[in-house]
Amino acid sequence: MRHIVVHYHLFKNAGTTLDAVLKQHFGEACGAIEGAHPWETLAPEDLAAYALANPGVRAISSHQARLPLPEAGGVVFHPIVFLRHPIDRVGSVFEFERRQPPQSPSLGARIAREQDFASYVRWRLTPGNGAVIRNFQTTHLSARERDMRTAQAIPSDLELARDRLAALPFFGLVERFERSLEKMRACLSPYVGDLSTRHTAANSSEGRKATLEERLRDIEAELGSGLYARLQEENALDLDLYRHASRLFGDGPAASADPFLAVR
Repeated sequence: MRHIVVHYHLFKNAGTTLDAVLKQHFGEACGAIEGAHPWETLAPEDLAAYALANPGVRAISSHQARLPLPEAGGVVFHPIVFLRHPIDRVGSVFEFERRQPPQSPSLGARIAREQDFASYVRWRLTPGNGAVIRNFQTTHLSARERDMRTAQAIPSDLELARDRLAALPFFGLVERFERSLEKMRACLSPYVGDLSTRHTAANSSEGRKATLEERLRDIEAELGSGLYARLQEENALDLDLYRHASRLFGDGPAASADPFLAVR
């Protein structure tokens, strides 16, 4: 039986660091698949076809692949999914886009470079400017929407996302990164060998506060109470999903000052 790890790489959920962990273990046996356009999504059968066409691959990473897990004869797929507090994630998305080079074709990167955080958030929340900071994680896990430029999550998506999360053999939380890596190692090592989780934070944003509470206060101060409330409303499903994920994860509260989080 062939065992393949699938990293469902949710944008700005520590995915680059996780990819580095997989690369460290699997080396050239790591593969990646994306669609032709950044707004596309890939169905489970796309992932299965890639795995079968690349018999040497033991780990696959994709921003665009969506649950449920694919099915392919003689192959068992093992998922990696990490979630993050949705409002904190918005701050990280902005910092990432703002750091992109001037030649980047991304309109979001240009807006982030040329405008302040509040202006960027207003632009992102305008219909037609993508789902990057609007219930993104619910949209991703439910996989009902196929075009991320116009994707808009609905309550039934949250129900499906919660069910899919609960059905996973494990999942991680960025706010509990070290404990999440321990769970990942315990879950995957029986199938892929002893998985080292030594890592260095990648795609980091220096200077962010160490605790979630501090970062959320900073975001509210930068946006103002009105825009902050709107951002919460536009992420109500993701906030519900995150609370549900935190309960499922267990192990008590997140670390009050995680060095990994201070740069995410």
